[in-house]
Amino acid sequence: MSVEWTKIVVVLDNEAYTIGLESEWGLSIYLETPHTKVLFDTDTDPVKLMFNLRSLNINLLQLDSIVISHTHRDHTGGLRIVADYNPDLRVYMPKRAKINRKIRDLKLSFIHLEETTSISKGVYVVGEQCSTALGIWEQAVAVRVRDKLILLCGCSHPGVDRIAEKALRDIGGRLHIVIGGFHNPPYTALNRLIELGVNKIYPLHCSGSSTRAYIEENYPERIGRGGSGLILEV
Repeated sequence: MSVEWTKIVVVLDNEAYTIGLESEWGLSIYLETPHTKVLFDTDTDPVKLMFNLRSLNINLLQLDSIVISHTHRDHTGGLRIVADYNPDLRVYMPKRAKINRKIRDLKLSFIHLEETTSISKGVYVVGEQCSTALGIWEQAVAVRVRDKLILLCGCSHPGVDRIAEKALRDIGGRLHIVIGGFHNPPYTALNRLIELGVNKIYPLHCSGSSTRAYIEENYPERIGRGGSGLILEV
């Protein structure tokens, strides 16, 4: 399944792309299609998250679901404001992720996923994978616009290349955009994204300055600059 268009907005990131928006260590990305509105991760600070959501005209009450990549605080900190405003919202979590008491006490409607799952027409949660080095289970989000696949990553602890390979294998399409945190990946992982045919790479959050520098030097036409307020329309 695919959709005709998607809009992707970086709500909160380590750096601000748009003047006047807040920045904070962490990540939160909004995804909209003709059929759904999804928030991917909620960054660290609920106050800054809410400020940027309002500034970007994104209404928590109009969301259909939230997808959490993994349970570190810089991706779940904003869940508290979600629980206050829209406690019935579906929150998709990796099945084998460790959920601490603070998250459990929010009493949100958690749905635990293991395999790649369609949550709306053309929108998928890419099934959880584990970082062998860190033991962290993580999932991602992908949206297929016609034959183009856009991949949203939280921290990519299992490897951004492994996540992209799984998304392509499970969903299909042509890898068009990869955006999110890449957790200082080895250069071989970035080269693999190029081999997979990615058109544009937007390193955010924990990707690291060396990641940006490597792509800029070796694949300058593929690098995209991002931060709080970046809007992509495909």
